[in-house]
Amino acid sequence: MYFQRAITITFLAVIMPSTPSDSFAASQDSSKKITSNNELDETRVNDQAPLQLPPVNPNNVNKDIKTLKFGEAMKLDEMGPIIINTDGTTRRIDNWDILTEREQEVTWRRIKKRNAERRKMLEEKDNAQNEG
Repeated sequence: MYFQRAITITFLAVIMPSTPSDSFAASQDSSKKITSNNELDETRVNDQAPLQLPPVNPNNVNKDIKTLKFGEAMKLDEMGPIIINTDGTTRRIDNWDILTEREQEVTWRRIKKRNAERRKMLEEKDNAQNEG
């Protein structure tokens, strides 16, 4: 029994600090180690050069990608016509890209005619409000 107590006391003395101030000092030492490790990691990261993009091969040009140079105009016909609503707001046809060529031609014609009528109506309405 005496031997068991001696082992327990020795074990506790090794694991647990003797006073609260010792435990506080131990926690400060461990935080210093963590801080210094973080500082080392930050210096390693800062020493590394930033990653760069690979160089562009001018012979490897994708013809499907449209490019726009400063000052040039670009037609957005592939997106379909802009529809003018009766209240003056605009929208596009969501499924334009899956319509056949014939459907697109018919749609262009109908929307062009309807947009002209709606624009005329909206202009007349605006003129009447400005005069009155």
